Parts: sequence; structure tokens; C-alpha cells
Amino acid sequence: IKSISSSLLDVAVTVKRRKAGSPAITLQIKNPPAEISVDIILTLEVRQSWPPSTQDGLKIEQWLGRKVRREFRNKPIYLVAKQNKREKVLRGNTWRLSFSHIEKAMMNNHGSSKTCCESDGPKCCRKSCLKLLKYLLEQLKMKHTEKLEKFCSYHVKTAFFHSCVMWPDDTDWCWGDLDHCFQKYLGYFLDCLEKSQLPHFFIPQYNLLSLEDKASSDFLSEQISHELNNRFPTFQE
Repeated sequence: IKSISSSLLDVAVTVKRRKAGSPAITLQIKNPPAEISVDIILTLEVRQSWPPSTQDGLKIEQWLGRKVRREFRNKPIYLVAKQNKREKVLRGNTWRLSFSHIEKAMMNNHGSSKTCCESDGPKCCRKSCLKLLKYLLEQLKMKHTEKLEKFCSYHVKTAFFHSCVMWPDDTDWCWGDLDHCFQKYLGYFLDCLEKSQLPHFFIPQYNLLSLEDKASSDFLSEQISHELNNRFPTFQE
């Protein structure tokens, strides 16, 4: 962190303490006329085979292909120091597997055809659907902060990747069918909330929706169903 701070010449930089349960370290950069905060997540690169818990994850064969899956699994994985928020008393850090680099690669090359959303290729609505549900969750969290504190954009992103696997063809996500595609994706997310079952995309044995948080899942499901049945008033605000 010191080396990062010293590299920012003529800028006043302070390092803020991490929030409980967050892996990020915040740099507070003071440089008139504006002050900005930059979150940095420190990681350890592990150049070895992915652990056995990931063997049945990343099921993208029908979506992006077997070759792409092999290429991804040959990449290193990363460890992030993060406190376990499920512990009643926050103790030391635990090491969490991070696949953010793979997630970014999937987002950048998201089509079953290699020209999807390129300048001379067909345009799909995958990213737009993800942005819409992210925005909807953000707005609902602002209105119901305490009841929805367990949810974050990673839940939405994980449901999105599962949806891409269930509907793998670019024709399943035609740009002109944005409304239909979004509601289809939303329907899957609602089903996950109802069952309290959302498998981690890379570690399928790990469920992101705990039964202990069923009340929160039910509340979010009710809020989203209200939006769906009333033509999404949040998008009109």
C-alpha cells in the first residue's frame, strides 16, 4: 500500500481502515477540487490446479465451449483475505477463492458466436439484462437497507451466469427481445429466492442463499414481484 501511495506524486493519500467483513482497502485521495476514494483488493496469485471443489463448476460447455472452459481452468486462481461475516464475533481473516478475472473474461466474450456485440456482429441484450437487475437491486436496497443487507450485486451476477448457461445461444438474447429476456432472467432469480438456492457458479456445492436468511429472500422476492406486476415503477422514478 505504501508503494501505491508513494507512486501518486503531488497527491495527498491516506489509507482508511477496512470495513468489517470487507476485503477492500480504501485509499482516500485528496486533490482539489475533488476528493475521491479508491477501493483496492489485495490478492495472492496461486499457480496450481484449481481445487477439487471447483470440478463441477463453470459449466459453460454449451455456452462458450469446452475449449474456452479448459483455457479458463488453466489460468491461475487468486486468494482474497476476507473476514467471515457469518461469525458472530469477527476474528482473523480467512482466504476466499476469487474468480473475478474469469468473470470479467466471460463478460467480455459473452456470446456463443465469436462476433456477438462486435461492431460487425449481432447485438445481444445479455449485459443490458444484468445492468437492469443490478440497478433494481440497488434501488430496493436503498429503500429497504436493513431487510436487504444480505444481498449484493454478486447474487445478481451469479444468477446471470447461470441464466447464460440455461439459455446459451445468442438467439436467446436478441436485442429486440430485451423485455422478454429480462423477465426470463428475472424469473430464474425469483425461483432461486423462493427455493433459497443459488449455487456459486464456480463452487456449486456452496449455496449463496442461506436458509437462515429465508425471510430476507422472501422479502426481496415480494418486492421484485411487486415491480414485475406493476411494470417496474422503480425504473420510472
